[in-house]
Amino acid sequence: MKRLYTISLLVLCLVATGCSDWLNVAPSNQVNEEDMFSTGDGYRHALNGVYLDLGTSTLYGQNLSWGFLDIIAQYYSASAFKEERVYYQSLKFNFEHTNVKSVISSIWSRSYNNIANCNNLINQVSNADPSLFAQRELEKNMIHGEALALRAFIHFEILRMFAPAMMKDDQKAYIPYVDVYPTYVPSYETNENVLKKVVADLKEAKRMLAQCDIAEEHKAWMSTNSRMLGTNIPRGDISEEDVFFAFRGYRMNYYAITAILARVYFWMGEYELAYNEAKEVLDATDDEGKKCFSFVSYTELGSNMKDYNGIIMCFFNKTLQENYEPFTMKSSEDKLYLVNFEKGEKEADQRLLESMIGSEGTNKYSRKYMIPLGTNGTDMIPGIRLSEMYYIMGEYFARTNKFTEAGAMLDEVRYERGIRETSLKTTITTLDGYHTEMLEDMRKEFVGEGQLFFQYKRLDKKPVKNAIFVFEKPQNEDV
Repeated sequence: MKRLYTISLLVLCLVATGCSDWLNVAPSNQVNEEDMFSTGDGYRHALNGVYLDLGTSTLYGQNLSWGFLDIIAQYYSASAFKEERVYYQSLKFNFEHTNVKSVISSIWSRSYNNIANCNNLINQVSNADPSLFAQRELEKNMIHGEALALRAFIHFEILRMFAPAMMKDDQKAYIPYVDVYPTYVPSYETNENVLKKVVADLKEAKRMLAQCDIAEEHKAWMSTNSRMLGTNIPRGDISEEDVFFAFRGYRMNYYAITAILARVYFWMGEYELAYNEAKEVLDATDDEGKKCFSFVSYTELGSNMKDYNGIIMCFFNKTLQENYEPFTMKSSEDKLYLVNFEKGEKEADQRLLESMIGSEGTNKYSRKYMIPLGTNGTDMIPGIRLSEMYYIMGEYFARTNKFTEAGAMLDEVRYERGIRETSLKTTITTLDGYHTEMLEDMRKEFVGEGQLFFQYKRLDKKPVKNAIFVFEKPQNEDV
């Protein structure tokens, strides 16, 4: 059994610029662990290194967003892929193909490497003197809480891929929940045990972040401008040059943890608990009493294609446009041409119009990741957003036979996307009916975000007959 991946002390040589200076890290020279954690900046660098790695193409910069996960969710046309290449084989669920195995293996190993980095950081920060940090106890709690939340989040993501959904749970042990550092022989655990630990870590992280993000003096951090664009931040005692406390939407902020808890409870089948967490996000207000999370006006969706007004947490990748755009070109060997994307809507759904959907001849592709460098939103990979909270609340209502309220939740999302005449609150009369409408709306809402596959899996609704919902653990690695 191979030992768990230990922290890489080569700090990532990705230096953010411009709107995301909060991600600035140390130079790429080798750093001694003792030296790294001798100053507060070292803790910042270690935390930012995890965020940066999650945004790379191996994880949320491609495979777990617009790449592998959306391919197996059947967003794209098989005819636009070359048969011998990994994307065609993935679309056909040929998970025995060498290159597909390599993708799945890299997701597993990179995820657990980031968990190891989180565990090392948690060990170090929990014993650190608050005087090391520029903002003392506030900053120590923030770093500790974010690392806990990241550890829980990554484990949950691995579980969603490498274990059955709860309705298919067979009580077998599928993944280890690694919460010590270093670990050499981790114990594999059941769905139930892993989820208990995920929830416990998220609850503790939420408690710690409450002291930061929702304290009265910091509520402005959660406004859209502050959270996503890093502007209009009341500093108080924090230096203007210190951007570590800006751009909370790129981080595991208090409401991101709340929203992820809602997602976890939803996966567990704890629908009322999921509803309560989702409603807390919907009801969140900033220092001016305005909603922290809202939908951009449907008339402005073309200039804000990711609707960062409603992003609760996103990942960062500076080269998103550069990485994605080749997959929309006719000359590319693999093209991400959409299929079954416009069915069922005759209304002016802005998600289906030219502002959001590009054309190459008769073929269509999403423009969500074609925002030019230097434009607001260009580096954002949505991780969890406001609309998901509406879907969660709607399903809770549908499962309690409150179909008018369930339909109203979907109507709200659809209305905000430009469907001004929508009446699902009067037409949905069954849980299956709710799921049909919800999945159809999710397909448009989550294109490029890697979320639709998990909804098919949760509900056991295969997008194609040969769909595989449980990835096999790589044979060459135990963690």
